[in-house]
Amino acid sequence: MSLIYEFLLNRGLEKRSSQEILLKKVFSLIEEGGVLAIEAPTGTGKTYGYLIPIIESGQKAIVSTGTKLLQEQLRRDIEFLRGQYHYLTGKEFSYVILKGKSNYMCLDRYNQLKPEEVPLELRRAVESDWDGDFEFVELDREIISKINIDDDYCNAGYRRICPYKQNCYYWGKLKLIEKKSQLLVVNHALLALREFEDSKERILIIDEAHELDKHLTSSLTNGVSLYSLRFDILPWLNSFVGLEIDLEGFFRRYVEPLFNADAEEISLRSLENLAEPFRAEILVKLKNGLNEAKNILKKTLRDYVSSVLFVSMEFKDYIQSVGLLDWSELLSIQTGQEGASAKELEILESVKNYDKVSRRIARLESFLEVMKGKVEGMGYLLRRVFSKRLQGYNYYILSFPIFPRGAIDFYNFKGTILLSATLDEKDLELTIGFEGDFAKLNHSFDYSKVNFIAFDVDPREDKWSDCLVFAFKELLKIHDKVLVLLTNKEHLGLFKLYDGVALQGDAPLSKLVQDISQNKLRALVGLDSLWFGLDIKGRKGILMAKLPFENPNEPITFHRRLYLEKEGENPFDYQMRKALIKFRQGLGRLMRSSQDEGTIMLCDKRIFRFKKFEQSLKELGVSLSFKRPNL
Repeated sequence: MSLIYEFLLNRGLEKRSSQEILLKKVFSLIEEGGVLAIEAPTGTGKTYGYLIPIIESGQKAIVSTGTKLLQEQLRRDIEFLRGQYHYLTGKEFSYVILKGKSNYMCLDRYNQLKPEEVPLELRRAVESDWDGDFEFVELDREIISKINIDDDYCNAGYRRICPYKQNCYYWGKLKLIEKKSQLLVVNHALLALREFEDSKERILIIDEAHELDKHLTSSLTNGVSLYSLRFDILPWLNSFVGLEIDLEGFFRRYVEPLFNADAEEISLRSLENLAEPFRAEILVKLKNGLNEAKNILKKTLRDYVSSVLFVSMEFKDYIQSVGLLDWSELLSIQTGQEGASAKELEILESVKNYDKVSRRIARLESFLEVMKGKVEGMGYLLRRVFSKRLQGYNYYILSFPIFPRGAIDFYNFKGTILLSATLDEKDLELTIGFEGDFAKLNHSFDYSKVNFIAFDVDPREDKWSDCLVFAFKELLKIHDKVLVLLTNKEHLGLFKLYDGVALQGDAPLSKLVQDISQNKLRALVGLDSLWFGLDIKGRKGILMAKLPFENPNEPITFHRRLYLEKEGENPFDYQMRKALIKFRQGLGRLMRSSQDEGTIMLCDKRIFRFKKFEQSLKELGVSLSFKRPNL
């Protein structure tokens, strides 16, 4: 079947029929192409199941997974298998972990910071052999937004004249590695945002495909924020012209009153009531300011080129790419010197900022059409997050595609496989427009070793939080490792005072996973990132707060419910499918190897009302018992 697989079996790898079926299907797809979705339950060994055929066949491929954390987990398996491949064949296998450009530092923007603005950890990273990936340094989000690679700042025209292009972490180094790599490991967000030059030559493997629609929707979310207007657009315009725009007043008058109490995010049926005030009070003034700044810059350029005999080719090319001067004016400019002069670099700095700001204002114009309701299939939300720099809330007005169908052309690759331990064919068709074959593999682990306890309490009752704390204490008595899977971040506070307990967000998730795996933590408490994809082996306990139905007012769910109601469908069927997928993912956090066992506690008696959850346990052979909490 496979040289590497047979070798690993001889070295003690557990033989699994479902993994062998997956290996055959991937080898077949490499040969014949096609689009296929496969549900490969926990225990299949799906990572080896698709990596071994890619490595052994020499096939160029893209593997996309849900999060940056999962990308790093994949690195471990790839490194192991490429080592075995080299041992057996003497051949090398190349790969690269790719993240979105905004995850990497821009040296040009970094070197514009004042010394006192550079955090010590960042300075140490830059002076080391750091690869520019913010994942591996702990920095404030607002610092990152000032120095990361920004498409409006770092566009193709500017990259030709950037003084740091040779040493750029992303364009100078990572992109060169990408071109030479057989395997590209990306995340779903990046998969949605880029076009791959050689996609027709590559197999696409979408791992954790049950989360694909969520990440696509997030990647395609667009809008405007107070922070961006205040710090990314207005300062540069005001360096040319004095604009009187009451940004805070606009958001205070039109956005803040729509929030209830402490809500951080709300769904809106429409943004039309905000469209005209936004146009009149902000956009028109920004466009007028940009036009004035443009005229001033054009005069500066004309005065300069008329005062010199020659300009550098870099200078002329960039001016041409931005489009500040007419074609006839560009033709009259003579080039001769090599490399931009100090004066040219000074002028180009202003031109670069003009280009960046004009692109952002153009996007605001496009977003105004969305606000007016002229783009179909969109959902709308408002968000507010406290900003240290603003000394108050940063407000967002956002839109997103209700269903991101068409965001990825699965047939634009040599072959495509969607993989997950939990897939629903109807959900794939509804949310991402999947059309292809569907296969379901048998599970490999003995789930009879799982003790599942459901407590006689309803999440809508006052005593529910008491049950949550009671179940947590019970699990700590019988297990050295406990995962707490919540559905609402307001409940994180119930666990923060316990010793040896970490909350999601206390440190990078990769560090928290490492700590609990090494018994440096007793418990890890979190939300979605703990339900999906987390790999912690060994005997452990899992506390599921409640059945993971999405909040009907959560923006994506809210707008999908509205859409389905208009189509005459029952939106609860959609919610049930999503909840079952998440529930089964939660079960999968316990059984990570054939030696694993443990206890799952659920503080939700509705499992006996919604029979599909109970049925999913029976299909796995999980022992289910019903108890009253001792409150």
